[in-house]
Amino acid sequence: MTTVEQTVTMSTTTDPLDSLDTSIIHIRSSFVILIWFEIVTACLLYGLGFLGNILSLIIFYSLGEFRRISTGYFFLLTTISNSFHLWTLSTEFLGIFNVYIYPDAFLQCRLNFFVQNVSRAISTYLAIGIALDRLIRSELPIRSRVICTRRNAAIYALVSLITFACIWSLWLCPEITQDPITGQCIYNKSPVLYFYLTQVQSPVRFILVCIIPVIVMIAANIRMLYNMRQSHRRVADHVETVTAVAAQPALLTQKRTFRRMTALDRMLFYMMVANVGTFIVTQIPFHVYTLVRVYYPVLDQFTHSLVRAMLLIWSSLYFGLGFYLYCFASPLFREKFVMFSKKVFQCFQRR
Repeated sequence: MTTVEQTVTMSTTTDPLDSLDTSIIHIRSSFVILIWFEIVTACLLYGLGFLGNILSLIIFYSLGEFRRISTGYFFLLTTISNSFHLWTLSTEFLGIFNVYIYPDAFLQCRLNFFVQNVSRAISTYLAIGIALDRLIRSELPIRSRVICTRRNAAIYALVSLITFACIWSLWLCPEITQDPITGQCIYNKSPVLYFYLTQVQSPVRFILVCIIPVIVMIAANIRMLYNMRQSHRRVADHVETVTAVAAQPALLTQKRTFRRMTALDRMLFYMMVANVGTFIVTQIPFHVYTLVRVYYPVLDQFTHSLVRAMLLIWSSLYFGLGFYLYCFASPLFREKFVMFSKKVFQCFQRR
């Protein structure tokens, strides 16, 4: 396919060579069911995703002890970043069907995909931060009080934001324009920029946002599980000691606090495992396919459009279904959600 032909079929997507052909609106009869399945699935996913992220923010903020620890702060920031990324994915999906919600090229072709790439990377490295935070707490329980603080978590997030904003800043170049008739983005006005977007960005993103995070998160979880096994006996002994003298009021209060923090730690552990597991399952297929597509474009444009749309929907699971995974994995999170729902229901009853 020539450069001119690529520009003609190019749609508003993160990678020009991974573009979704807008001609799929003129669908073949044999693919009607698949197209409608993707549309319905995307609508459900994005709708439930935005609702779940809002509920997650409310529940996280309502937990006082959750807000005071660095892990909770990471989860708050992750939910915010996921919401931004989910929005950019939803606007990209609309672009497949020539529905553009932004009025000009800067918003549609530059800022939208700049935010998409940055928010994807930020969400990924916040997930790494969560895994490392829990690892440090299990590896260095005393020093973790100094290392794992909200201030350090904020610094980590800020450094990650600045770093990835610089890496993906080329998406803001004015050479990226928009066809005034079709609304499709045009990337090949600058040969250097076009080479970066088509040949450099995908492998760099594959390494930075897929390979490195997966290795770090898996290693951190394995080490943390080992540390938890080693400390299990010490924790059990501590609980037995507190229980033996529970009749004393001061130690009874200590026992309740210990149990409370144990429940909170268990909640954070389950949430972290669900977060890491979902990331690995949903992100690897998308990144592998986009990388392979750059060097081995064996699929025709129409088939590639369908495959990429499905992988985008699949990768969106990580950014939109966190709330539901937390409810499934953590009894304490479910308990807080039920309490919040009851309060909302009571407020409506009073009116």
